[in-house]
Amino acid sequence: MENVKNFASHDNGHTLDVVKRTMEELGYNFYQKVLNSVDYGIPQNRERIYMVCFRKDLYVSEFNYPEPFPLAKHLEDFLLNDESMVSQLYIDRPDTYYNNVIDNEYRNKPIRLGIVNKGGQGERIYSTKGIAITLSAYGGGVFAKTGGYLINGRTRRLHPRECARIMGYPDSYIISDSSSQAYKQFGNSVVIDVLQFIGEEIGKAMKKSH
Repeated sequence: MENVKNFASHDNGHTLDVVKRTMEELGYNFYQKVLNSVDYGIPQNRERIYMVCFRKDLYVSEFNYPEPFPLAKHLEDFLLNDESMVSQLYIDRPDTYYNNVIDNEYRNKPIRLGIVNKGGQGERIYSTKGIAITLSAYGGGVFAKTGGYLINGRTRRLHPRECARIMGYPDSYIISDSSSQAYKQFGNSVVIDVLQFIGEEIGKAMKKSH
């Protein structure tokens, strides 16, 4: 099971305790941990709680979540090269303001370069040499759902295909023809790479139990 990071601390942890007790009453061992996709090869700041449960009659006595590893690629490595696909996404606004940040250094976190308007949600501009902010299924602003990025000297939000890539989906994955639906679906999705690494650890735990 997967949920937002704050699920772990909601109601001072009581909500998570209810889930844990319920699963145990149903005959499962319960494990939980908050993981960030940036620690598993995906340049997106996406912290989520992952809950793994094993039926007690499987006798799984030990389960370890996957170990994090250094990020090798940043957001710029996941961008589309075809300008015709993204040309309609560029935004030129007179109320665009930049910070005094040098955009030539790679970092494993979002690098904020500036804002549009008052800098509210969906109005912030980031560098592609860092990682993406968390994709969202909802929210407004000129860069709604993806945040804004300085690309080739201009600002735009991410294309649905770029969103798919930073959620771990291959380019063979067929995206909805509706951009609004695609943004919503990827904002609600789970990072595939993180699930794959968890799946490998589930396999190891099952193998040990036998």
